[in-house]
Amino acid sequence: MTVPFRRLKSIQARRVLAVVTVFMLVQGMFPANSPAAGPSKTKLFGYLTARIDNSTVAILDDRIQLSAGGHVEIRDASGEKASSFADLAAGQLVQAEGIWLGRHQFSAEKIYVELGFLDKNIHETVYLQGEPVDVPKILGSDPAELKADGEWLMIGPKTRRHWSTQEAAQGSETISQAGDTSALPSQRYAGHQVRYSGIRREDGRIETDLVELHPPAPPEAYNMPHGMSVVPGKDTQTAIEILEFKRSAKVDGRMKLFPVRAVQEYVSDLGTSLLPKGEEGTTRKLEFRFFVVEDPSINAQALPDGTVIVNTGLLGVVDNEAALAFVLSHEISHVLQVHYWREIRETRGQRIGLTIAGLAGSYFIGDLSMFLSGLGMAAVVNGHQRALENQADRLGLQTVIERGYDPRQATQFLRVIIDRYGDRTTSKLWSNHDSSVLRGSFLTAQIEREYPQGHFDKARVNTPAFQAMRDAMGPVKIE
Repeated sequence: MTVPFRRLKSIQARRVLAVVTVFMLVQGMFPANSPAAGPSKTKLFGYLTARIDNSTVAILDDRIQLSAGGHVEIRDASGEKASSFADLAAGQLVQAEGIWLGRHQFSAEKIYVELGFLDKNIHETVYLQGEPVDVPKILGSDPAELKADGEWLMIGPKTRRHWSTQEAAQGSETISQAGDTSALPSQRYAGHQVRYSGIRREDGRIETDLVELHPPAPPEAYNMPHGMSVVPGKDTQTAIEILEFKRSAKVDGRMKLFPVRAVQEYVSDLGTSLLPKGEEGTTRKLEFRFFVVEDPSINAQALPDGTVIVNTGLLGVVDNEAALAFVLSHEISHVLQVHYWREIRETRGQRIGLTIAGLAGSYFIGDLSMFLSGLGMAAVVNGHQRALENQADRLGLQTVIERGYDPRQATQFLRVIIDRYGDRTTSKLWSNHDSSVLRGSFLTAQIEREYPQGHFDKARVNTPAFQAMRDAMGPVKIE
């Protein structure tokens, strides 16, 4: 069909006008029905890691300034009360509400300081992951130091000390009653529970007013839900090495193990080298096992029985052994601190009877997170309560520092995650509900509070064994 020339010009003119109009609307040069939207408001949540100057504070690389007319408030159990920008200090947990002005530049209309975390008044419970050095002094009335919970506890003449050999004997008695005499600890106090309270000093150490010794966690604290076990094996048809999630003889799901043995052995050897002495003081003999599975997500998770599952996606993105050692130490701490059991007990009233629903049967598990959530283990995947995650972070730092690693690589790894995922919540590592900014800023605040500048300049970062593992692994998919 032929279009007349004049009509053709008219059609072309209308098209050109339409294109120009759209361009002008986009550029803001032509009035539209509604004004162009400005930068969207958002929230930034984390621990302050530095005070840059009188008008700027920082959470990792993000610099925060208070906008004109903005205000600062403190939140506590009694409500909210006014504060000032001058009162903001490194280590405080804050929520800033405002807009991004540019990369790492945040203008806040409101800044809320959340009390209760990294506060001066401390009330904590921890299971000892090592053998205390100053036990004779603790038992007496002399000043003593207790390295526990990733903290230095200072025990003085005013500290109420409920730390006796009877308490330790009670823990051993609990083991004997459980009928597992092979699990009797070779150390005297490792694995026992300590409850403490006190005031945090300017140097980060805690001046205690109470230190109590209690028995270890009971054997059932390390049980998998629904009587499940995790068993390595081979697929009968393909001979592929797998992990099976079993209840008795029933297989509920399978995962493919990464087929390069050098990678499996490296991760297992590294994980075993990071086990603290607290493992020997548990009321149930634990067998920590480390498995690398084919999964592109950047994640690792520890199950209550000591099984630690490391995804190939995590190994593909981690830069050095110090960072990987921290991740594994964090997961080990979740087991030794019986976080799954503690969280179940604390939230039991809110939980409805759990059933195994939608499991993979004898097929390969496509989404481990969904599978574990179906077992009632969502916290293992998505992160425990913040206080428990913070505890695992403190103890993870304590472990890698004791092994001679540079703990700052943990925060550097979090920066890699943040840069990779601009929305700051995509990675599942260590928690879905707590962003990488929150986790990285906590680690930074903890390190800077406990150790002087330059303390780790000569600490170990990488090893030839790590590089050999990465070479053996080759390229892997990362999500």
